[in-house]
Amino acid sequence: MKRIFFALLMMSFLVASYAGAKVQVKDAKIVVSPFDWGPGVDKVVLRLSSAVQGNAISKENIQATTNGVEREVLGVYLSDGQGEVSSKKKSAYITLRLKTSYKTSGSPFRYDAGKTNQNKWRDSYPVEVRVGELNFSGDLIEKRLSPAAEKFSVRGEKRGSYTNPMTGKKDSLVIRYAAYEPKTLKKDGAKNPLVIWLHGQGEGGFDPDITLLGNKVTALAGEKIQSHFTTAGGKKGAYIFVPLTETYWMDGGNGTNSNGDFGSRYTEILMDTIRDYVAKNKDVDPSRIYLGGCSNGGYMTVNMMVSYPDYWAAAYPVCEAYAFNFFARDENGSYIPEISGGNAMGGALKFKSTDDRFFTDEKIEAVKNIPVWFVQSADDSIVLPYQFVLPTYKALLNAGAENSWVSYFDSVKSADDKGTKFIGHWVWVYLLNDEVSGVLDKEAVLAADASFSSIEGNAKGGKEFKSIFAWMNEQKKR
Repeated sequence: MKRIFFALLMMSFLVASYAGAKVQVKDAKIVVSPFDWGPGVDKVVLRLSSAVQGNAISKENIQATTNGVEREVLGVYLSDGQGEVSSKKKSAYITLRLKTSYKTSGSPFRYDAGKTNQNKWRDSYPVEVRVGELNFSGDLIEKRLSPAAEKFSVRGEKRGSYTNPMTGKKDSLVIRYAAYEPKTLKKDGAKNPLVIWLHGQGEGGFDPDITLLGNKVTALAGEKIQSHFTTAGGKKGAYIFVPLTETYWMDGGNGTNSNGDFGSRYTEILMDTIRDYVAKNKDVDPSRIYLGGCSNGGYMTVNMMVSYPDYWAAAYPVCEAYAFNFFARDENGSYIPEISGGNAMGGALKFKSTDDRFFTDEKIEAVKNIPVWFVQSADDSIVLPYQFVLPTYKALLNAGAENSWVSYFDSVKSADDKGTKFIGHWVWVYLLNDEVSGVLDKEAVLAADASFSSIEGNAKGGKEFKSIFAWMNEQKKR
């Protein structure tokens, strides 16, 4: 409490006599933090030419502009080099705390539409700051801090040669990864649970930080979610493992993103990557490995369930894109849109489905005994529920799946920016804010016709759990 109170006071009590002491700004950094909508710059840290004392200073003439947008400054305080409030009387660092919202996030990302269809770091990120007589102006894209992503301090990669499903030839592939390994669990000498997250379409590439920040995946390492997991040694917490691919999980072999009715060229190398990580970490409990991910990663979650059904303790696919039926294609192999030009990503709103099953009865039988919890929003226009999760879930129930659930929201709203409504595809927001607990009534799903129009978001009548993560923690491979 004292540190928080101190931070609030520093708007009024800051550095005095800049001119007299000839203090200058030597350098600056931006702090990139994860939010529901992705990354935002919520702090600018100034490094001064010498340490200064806290003293009275006018709150006027304090300004900040990031990437050409004027930002509201919520506070200015003496800090350490990471932007945290300093408990010392003197410091060579000053931090500006910026108001950050969905509309004014100061995101250092750009979306590479039409090329890689992935998020990239911006080529430049100009910042201008004034604090009294102190001024700074410069490009800070290469001078950034991200304490949330830095918690995933274990970084590595897996390389190998694998058969391309389309060409039949050998391809050289690589999977990079980042992992969070709580220090308290590394030293307890006991077996620990492992949670795996598979990214969506925009978060692949070469930099794990983009994967971690693009969907607020860092929340999996936060106290709220970590508190749901218990270890064999009686402690709380879990390892978090986040692999990324250079293209898409839904890349069947030619570098493009399929509509979810094709195999992935990364199936084998991803499994090898996971097995290698588990083998190197003897304190990971092989009977408590939990697999999940969103969109493209939801597709890959189901694909890995089908391909290796005996490996997982449980799965949690989010807005999963593993198609139930094959989609119609033209003579060139391109998908045929039934309704075009409409979804939030700029592509076809709905592709024409065939009557031929991609998620066959054999696949359903293979995965029906894996504890699984799907998360979906009814208003998702990217991955239409009645073409993906709902028919899959109904088939699982018909096959006798018992520990199988669906949380089905009517829309997606932000916790970080109250009153903001996102597109329905962003349902991972609820998962990563630990807001998933209620599930659909199974009988209602079984009674639904092929349109599933009777299934409404936030439908009542299903079971209520404490949390999807508490449920996950109870699952153990037999």
